[in-house]
Amino acid sequence: MTAREPCPEPVYTEDFSEVEAAERQWIQARRRACGQDVAEDAPITALALSGGGIRSATFNLGVLQALARAGLLHQVDYLSSVSGGGYIAACLSWLRAHFPVCQQRDIAAAPLANGRGTVLDWLRAHGNYLINGKGISGWTLGASILAGTLLNLLVLMPLLLGLVALASAEWWSVSWPVWLHLPGAQAISGHDGFILLLLTGLASAGLYLLVLLVFALTSSERGPAGHRTERRLRLVLGWCLATTVMGLVVGLLPVVADLEMAALSRFGSERLAGVMHHLTYLGPMATGLWSLWLARKQGGGLAVAGLGLLLYGFLTLLYYLCTDTGLIGSSLYIGWLGLSLVLALVGNINTLSMHSFYRGRLADAYLPVVANPGSETADWPKDPLRFRLTELHPSSGAPLHLINTTLNTRNSRRQRLQSRGGASMVLSPLYCGSAATGYRHTGDYLGGAMTLSTAFAVSGAAVDPDTFSTRSRPLSFLMTLLNLRLGVWTRNPRSIRQWRWLPGWYRYMLREMLGLGLAETEAEIHLSDGGHFDNLGLYELVRRRCRFIVISDAGADPDTSLSDLGRAIQRVRADFDAEVMLSADELVRRTADGMAERADVWGRVRYADGSEGQILYLRAALCPGLSADIYAYWRRNPSFPNQTTADQFFDEMQFDSYRQLGLELMTAILAGAPRDFATLFGRAEHGEAPDCPRTSDA
Repeated sequence: MTAREPCPEPVYTEDFSEVEAAERQWIQARRRACGQDVAEDAPITALALSGGGIRSATFNLGVLQALARAGLLHQVDYLSSVSGGGYIAACLSWLRAHFPVCQQRDIAAAPLANGRGTVLDWLRAHGNYLINGKGISGWTLGASILAGTLLNLLVLMPLLLGLVALASAEWWSVSWPVWLHLPGAQAISGHDGFILLLLTGLASAGLYLLVLLVFALTSSERGPAGHRTERRLRLVLGWCLATTVMGLVVGLLPVVADLEMAALSRFGSERLAGVMHHLTYLGPMATGLWSLWLARKQGGGLAVAGLGLLLYGFLTLLYYLCTDTGLIGSSLYIGWLGLSLVLALVGNINTLSMHSFYRGRLADAYLPVVANPGSETADWPKDPLRFRLTELHPSSGAPLHLINTTLNTRNSRRQRLQSRGGASMVLSPLYCGSAATGYRHTGDYLGGAMTLSTAFAVSGAAVDPDTFSTRSRPLSFLMTLLNLRLGVWTRNPRSIRQWRWLPGWYRYMLREMLGLGLAETEAEIHLSDGGHFDNLGLYELVRRRCRFIVISDAGADPDTSLSDLGRAIQRVRADFDAEVMLSADELVRRTADGMAERADVWGRVRYADGSEGQILYLRAALCPGLSADIYAYWRRNPSFPNQTTADQFFDEMQFDSYRQLGLELMTAILAGAPRDFATLFGRAEHGEAPDCPRTSDA
């Protein structure tokens, strides 16, 4: 179905049952293409590939190879992918669009268009995908990051300077209190905006004391009314304290800036005064960086303090540029402001951030151009960057691909979404949306322009402001200012395009900086890594009540905390009243040399409607019986197979060690050549699950 073709399904719906009905029809068509059972009551089989960057993509490549060799991959109905698992899942969907199941089942062996090997050869050679490609190097990566930062500063700095200049202007004749002048410093004149902030902070402090008194006087109240009053008063106390601190800290900037004059009066040294002048902003910045360096070992308190000092130093620098350089009002500033406005009007922040570079590198590495199989295809070869989700058809026999992302809900009015900071949002060939926004048909969403490369790049957007791990306001402010972000801004599936008075660049960046307008009800929403909500891909499969679920987890978990699994189980229980029953005992046991006794566990899921499903959970772990090359790599790299996700630069040995690990672990599970997933899970149900891998099996 192309982007402009009429679709039989609803264009937009908030009723998930309509989405599910359309997906079941898609699956029926997929099964017909594979020659499978198309009975409506035939069990639904799903495969979930976890997040974890290229580590997950490579491990799961081995898992897919094992399933394909056993003749089971084409029996998968749903393919749910997150972040790094989405790299290889997108590769599978892309290749199936070229080679339907009826033509070629072993797609890793598909020949490349350039005649230089197979798809597997291509993937192996692109383990360092961020700096791999014609003309691409570490300099290209560094230049791209720097370009995004400089462009963002070029656009945002005039606005921030203008705000500080406005606060430094004289609005009315109000003198600063004498007691606020540093000894020897001149009286502060103007800066009425800062006076207003200072007075706001002082008034908030007074209000805090007043509310505190009311809180004490009403503390004897009992019953529901008393509890509601207590809660409201505590909320007001929190707001008062935050306003007091921010009002006083920012409002006193002109006082801090007078350290130069105080030093001149005290020591009579103009050189020392000049040093003090620059120390007013360099000091907090240097102290902030030192605190962040110490925080690597000593914990988060120092990190928060360091980020706060960095931000305060930056604000002091803005004040210095506004009041001491003559920049504001100059022709240079006017021209800079005009250029900022032009760029904000015509620039696309999604394209100019690191998202675009990341998307391009992923598409080059995981959507290889393959040889024409000889079929009559008018648009051969397909363009990896322009290939749309709507071009994935059930006739290829590929599973219905659910690409999991996280919708930022930091400012949601719904308590659950606000506390989580995100909601699951799926991008698929049929529908794009979530329970929080409703679902819009992919052929209608963004005019049908959602591409496969954009979808799986967004699903892997791990670096982003305002996520559950970057909620600190100073951190999110600085990340936004420096354009350190992989997520994207896009349309809400529920919304019809609305006119906005503020240019998109300003609008999006200010919302990220200040943590405002991040909710499922906004016309424009922010999407980031699906792992920020569910790093396994299990959540959406439980929503669809699948009968057989295989989870392949290659997230970094050196301590076997199983945090991703635990969070997924808790959320499906809370949201769907579904109970996942998996025993972790066997996963945490270790052999004498520190290896896992086994890497897989079998369990069940009981859905709210009373139906049941079965789950196979496989994690990337070293077990006895693996091949010698895997052990050899492990001995040289003790953190394998839990090397940091920050390492996105795999060499050939590293790539093949993870791929072979996934291949051997899954091959051992499939020992005995089950003809279908029902047989595989039936064996486990009767206690016939295979033991750890043996080299001969792999």
